[in-house]
Amino acid sequence: MAELRTSRKRDDRLSAGQRRSLGAAVLGWSVDMYDLLVILHVASYVSAAFFPSANPLLGLTATYGAFAVSLVVRPLGALVFGSVADRSGRRRAMTISVLGAGISTAAMGFLPGIATLGLAAPVLLLVLRIVQGLFVGGITASSHTIATESLPERWRGMAAGLIKGGGASLAVVVINLIVVGLVSVQGQERFESWGWRLLFLFAIVGSVANYLVLRRVDESPAWLRKRSEERTAGEAGTRRRPARELFSKQWRTITLTAVVVVFAASAPYYLTTGILPTVYKQVLGLSQESASIFLIVNVTLSAVVSIACGHLSQRVGRRKLFLGSGITCLLLIPGLYLVMASRPAEWVLLLCGALMVMSSGAISAPLIIFVNELFPTEIRSTATAFSWNFGYGMSGLLPTFVTAVSASTESIIPVLVVCGAVISILFLAVVSRLKETRGALDAS
Repeated sequence: MAELRTSRKRDDRLSAGQRRSLGAAVLGWSVDMYDLLVILHVASYVSAAFFPSANPLLGLTATYGAFAVSLVVRPLGALVFGSVADRSGRRRAMTISVLGAGISTAAMGFLPGIATLGLAAPVLLLVLRIVQGLFVGGITASSHTIATESLPERWRGMAAGLIKGGGASLAVVVINLIVVGLVSVQGQERFESWGWRLLFLFAIVGSVANYLVLRRVDESPAWLRKRSEERTAGEAGTRRRPARELFSKQWRTITLTAVVVVFAASAPYYLTTGILPTVYKQVLGLSQESASIFLIVNVTLSAVVSIACGHLSQRVGRRKLFLGSGITCLLLIPGLYLVMASRPAEWVLLLCGALMVMSSGAISAPLIIFVNELFPTEIRSTATAFSWNFGYGMSGLLPTFVTAVSASTESIIPVLVVCGAVISILFLAVVSRLKETRGALDAS
């Protein structure tokens, strides 16, 4: 019996190849989130350069609209690159997507503003956001599957939390460390004038690093096994296209359910991490440096919570973890925003932000593996990427919605309170009807 337990422990250890797959997925998710979110962290400067207005709230809303453009086209990128991942391999799809996202994001840093190009400047910015959105949608088609399909069952919950929480947090930490460094070196005035553009240029560094890691990563064993089975059965090239299969009668209800769960579980991220830079600076009047330090602390704590909750979902199940974290978000996000609205001391603002961001990390920790477990290998990349990008695309519109319906910057926090409560209730209502998915990936 002791020898059997020892053998199982050895079988569950991560090999060097599995660790590389996990590392590539985390880094790929970081590239995805860096490219997507960098505009939010310098929204006020992008607004001044591309959408100047006598009303700062209108310019800010236009900038959030430019951010939302990438989210809207991400599902299309998911279908395109998801099909590549399902038909030609996860590794190939991820390589193309990562390099394309980095190049298109870096190009935004070179784009002159409206003072130089006139109306062509915001138009070209939107074009680049569309291109970026297609490639970023492609990253999610392969980054999670290449890891979760390569790891033993016991590590999949942890991996989901590490990819989602760790990858996203790494991106936010890097963005804010660069901001703090640039402000320290250049000074606030130069940073506001042109230094913020360097954040877009740095995107290419992450993409190249991810590409170099991917060169040493093996293809997903699950995908290779499924392809071998199809060839043995003489079915290779005869099955329907993954994108078309996704909307067939067999899978469209499950796809819709996945989209709703992803939307409601990812909304707390955008209602906290996504819009906190604006709340800290525009509403509460914190300096750029203080806001950046606060966000670094917040997302670092969130990453720890996300990894822990992802691993916990491997023990208690995805559904129980969703229910517990959903109740936490319902209580904390609206309640702590009300505390922040009273403009307490800075340490209280930091504590409120940290608790909210950690709750958002908990609720989305098992989300990647949950969606993976809903679909079989032959359509998994396409289905999960589309569900993820469509759901995240809708939740990513929340910062735009919040600023658009707010009468002034002072109204932003009350709107966040209402949105946080309503979406948390929706999430709990949907999750309460779900069946447990833990362990389903190996059965597909």
